[in-house]
Amino acid sequence: MPVKRRSSTPSEPKDGRSLPHALRDELERMIRETGLQPGDRLPSENELIARHKVGRTTVREAFRLLEQEGLVQSQQGLGRFVRTRPALQRPLTRLEGVTDMLASRGFEVTNSVLSVTLDEPSPTERAALRLPANRSVIRLERLRRHEDDAVVYSVDVFERAIFEQPISEIDWTGSLFTLFEQAGHRVSAAIATVSAVHLDASLTERLGMPSDIAWLLLSQEHTDDEGRPILLSQDYHRGTDFSFQVQRQRQD
Repeated sequence: MPVKRRSSTPSEPKDGRSLPHALRDELERMIRETGLQPGDRLPSENELIARHKVGRTTVREAFRLLEQEGLVQSQQGLGRFVRTRPALQRPLTRLEGVTDMLASRGFEVTNSVLSVTLDEPSPTERAALRLPANRSVIRLERLRRHEDDAVVYSVDVFERAIFEQPISEIDWTGSLFTLFEQAGHRVSAAIATVSAVHLDASLTERLGMPSDIAWLLLSQEHTDDEGRPILLSQDYHRGTDFSFQVQRQRQD
């Protein structure tokens, strides 16, 4: 009895590609040819399983490939969406200012100074910066936007005496590290803590942002070449656009 040959299906690529890679290519073509825009929802896993006659593992691996390339983003409980922009991934061991970090990856950002004030440091800030009782600080609040979306919200605290000129005469929209170096204080190291947070509802309303966005808070205590603490930073990175890498090694 002759053996009946199965007809080829989309789940049987003939060019040597694996099923996940073939489906990944098909999904990318669909995004391009159907004109899906950033933020548009992609078909569900069940829809793709039925349409392409493949298993759930294949679908999830195809999505994982697209997510790695920054083309797709997943939102828990909502599905997968065309990504607004490529994710910015940086090693956590690299010390760099937010302005320099964004510029190095080609992000065209708008820096907005929300407030810059002369203030009394909190007890925690005074201790961290090792300030005498009569010293004041500058509190700098800034927002970086890319394509009209807020991507980094920052609060920096540092001793007023670092800068001789009046606060109003300093351009705070650029690199803070550059300003410090011009003033004779090179930022050379930092101790950083990373945590996932949501911004306070009153703050998101003030900034005109959705309140349900997750942010990665990078809290840092910066020191100069002499090991003296000179800058406290709290940088809130939009969670859909940033990730940080850490290399870990076994000690045994």
